Amino acid sequence: MAVPVLEAIVLPALEPRLLLGLESYFLETTAAGHSAPILLVHTHPGRALSLGRYHPWSGPAERGGIIAWRRLTGGRVLGSGEGWLAITLVVPRRGALLSERDAAIAPEQVINRYVRGLLSAFKTLGLNAFYPGRDAVTAGGREIALCSFEVDSAGAMLFEAFVAVNRGMEEVVRDLERFDPDGELATRFYGPDSASKLVRELDRDLGFDELAEAIVGGYSASFRETRRRELSGAELAQGEYRGAAMESAGWLNSLVPALECSAVARVNAQLGAIEARLGIAPGGTIERFQLTGDFIANSSALGRLESELRGKPLDFDAISDAVIKTFGNGDNFLLGAGALSELARLITRAR
Repeated sequence: MAVPVLEAIVLPALEPRLLLGLESYFLETTAAGHSAPILLVHTHPGRALSLGRYHPWSGPAERGGIIAWRRLTGGRVLGSGEGWLAITLVVPRRGALLSERDAAIAPEQVINRYVRGLLSAFKTLGLNAFYPGRDAVTAGGREIALCSFEVDSAGAMLFEAFVAVNRGMEEVVRDLERFDPDGELATRFYGPDSASKLVRELDRDLGFDELAEAIVGGYSASFRETRRRELSGAELAQGEYRGAAMESAGWLNSLVPALECSAVARVNAQLGAIEARLGIAPGGTIERFQLTGDFIANSSALGRLESELRGKPLDFDAISDAVIKTFGNGDNFLLGAGALSELARLITRAR
C-alpha cells in the first residue's frame, strides 16, 4: 500500500493549549522525517480570540466570557472556537506537498498554494470562494477565511486557516471591544460588505462534521492521497506536555512590554498595524528591538534582525543594511509590511 501523502485528524473539541503543543510536536517530527505531513481539522469550545504570534498582550487570558490564546503563526487577531473552524497543516518543508515545479516555492506563494484544498472544499459545499492575495479568502468580495503560516528553524512549515462558519470578523471586532477595552489589540473595522460567514453565503446551517468532511476531501483532491486516522496516545501526551509548558512559561504574554522600549514607530500596513519598538542605549545605538502587529514572518528571522540591529545607530543606511542581511537572500520572510525599504524607514522613524 502506498504511503499516504497526508494524514488527516479531525478534532471537534481541541483546546488551544493542546493545539499549540501538538503543532510544536508535529513540526519537530515532520522535519525529522518521523511522521507524515499532518492535517488537523478542529475547533474548540467557548468564544475566543486568536492572537497572532507578534501581537503584544499584557492582559488576562479571559475577560467578559471571551478567552484569548496566542498562535505560533503571525497575522491578524482572528476568531476561534464557537462559530469558527480551523485547519492546521504541518509539512517538512514549504514545497513538500506540491509539484516538482513548485518545490522551491517562494514565501509569498505559500498561501496561494496551500489554501487550494480549502477552496476545493468550499466548491463541494456549493460556494465559489477565491483567494485574491495576502491572507484572506473571500466570497463575493467579503472575507470568509484568514490564513497564516510559520516556518521553523529546521525548515518545517505550519500553515493555518480560520474559517468563519456562523461567526465572522464582524463579531471579532465586537468581541475585541469587550475583551480589550483599553485598545491594546487592534483590528480594522468590518461590516456586512467586508466580512461574511458560511451560513450567510450558503443560506443554511452547517455542522462541524459536514464541513470537516468537505475539507479533508478538498485537501485529498488537491494533494493526492489522504488517510484519516485518530490522534495517538503518544501524540496526545506530547501535545499536553508541550502545551502545558508553553502556558507555564507565559506564552500568551510573552512579548516585551512597550514600557521597556524607549522609541516607537507605527504604520498602517497591508494586513493592519505594525509597530517597531526599540530600546536605545545611552550612546544612541540600538540595544533592543521588537516588531509587533499584523504581519506574517518566520519567527527566527526576527531574532536574526534584532541581532543585526544591535549596536547600530538610528541611521537609514545602517538599518537598511541590517534588514537586507536578514531578508535579502529569501531564506527569511516578512509578509504584510511592504517592501524591505519600508521596514527600514519604519525602524528609522522610531522616537
